[in-house]
Amino acid sequence: MAASSRFGGHGPLLCGLALTRIIGWGSTFYSPSVLVGALDREIGLNAEIVFGGITILLITGALVAPAIGRILDREGTRRSMCIGAVICALGLGVLSLAQGPVSYLASWFVIGLGHAMSLANTGNVTISQLMGERTRRVIGLMMLVTGLASSVFWPLTAVLMNAFGWRATLLVFAAMQLVIVLPIYAAIPRYRRAAAPAAASATVQGAASAGEHGSVPVQARRAAFWLVALAFSASGLVSWGLPLHLISLFQEAGLTQAQAVWIATLSGPATLAARAIDATLGERLPAEKVALFGLLLGPVLCLALPFVTMTVTAAAIFIVLFSAALGVISIARATLPLALFGRNGFATMLGKLTVPQNMTFAAAPLLFAVMVERLGASPTLMISAAIQAIGFAAMFALVRMVARG
Repeated sequence: MAASSRFGGHGPLLCGLALTRIIGWGSTFYSPSVLVGALDREIGLNAEIVFGGITILLITGALVAPAIGRILDREGTRRSMCIGAVICALGLGVLSLAQGPVSYLASWFVIGLGHAMSLANTGNVTISQLMGERTRRVIGLMMLVTGLASSVFWPLTAVLMNAFGWRATLLVFAAMQLVIVLPIYAAIPRYRRAAAPAAASATVQGAASAGEHGSVPVQARRAAFWLVALAFSASGLVSWGLPLHLISLFQEAGLTQAQAVWIATLSGPATLAARAIDATLGERLPAEKVALFGLLLGPVLCLALPFVTMTVTAAAIFIVLFSAALGVISIARATLPLALFGRNGFATMLGKLTVPQNMTFAAAPLLFAVMVERLGASPTLMISAAIQAIGFAAMFALVRMVARG
């Protein structure tokens, strides 16, 4: 009862939405990591094609996000999320029937559309429309739970695939969308714009205005938008590319494969710990300053690592701190637009920001694969530091803009 009261009576629904995030991300974004071997053996898809499905998912999301955002601001998220669950189920069903690269990649367009309508930004918009001033903390808690998606679905996918095959596994995931996810989405209340109270104190009205319209003045919103887009696109280019190759970079620097793999496993707990700290304590600090700290820590670590003697301890410290920085930034990416631009038009703003961000996310794995192969460990880390420094500079300029008012 107390927990439900703390979340405005939405505690059970929020728990359900957390479950839908685990199912949604686990059955789509994370499943190819386990299915890749079977897809290669049975229908001849190499790893580039298999993970190319994720690229298509991200690009599809970028293309449709602005239009979806406008709809969410106008009519709420329930209908979009329900339709998205059905489309995800359809896409997973089509994926289970794939016979080659064309049908395989085509199915990811369908999944990408459903993903954009029910997950990604849409889930955060749902939280903002339900929770009001508590949005930042609840989004942080939701992202903390979402971080468990791979831990749940990698072994689940492996068990189902070994027992029934990859096609039946995907059909089970499709059924989850219809049997578990869809009813939870249908329980989201109808969206009604909150009317401002006719009589209220100046302090209350000022707080409400800040929550609805954000901290950025109207005349500075365009500049603030591009600074946010640049900061998170630059950091995202590294966070979606570099971690995929850290094991090989550590090996190139002198660690054994066993050491590199063991150290890499510290990434998940470090990210979750940083998200947990931000979710519980982050409301005491402005979101832009939290983001600034994360954007500073990343390039400093990447710049320092090539000049440090590579040991297990040095690699472990790098992984823990770098992953913690990424964890903080991932929450800021979801909550900072709310603080800057307010709940009024939040979905539309997230939709616009998704375009440059998803494009860089989609390009990151291939870009870093090329850099690691052709340049090696140290130059790749130096370039990573430079890219992240651009993001830090943009966020620093944004913090100064907000401070000036």
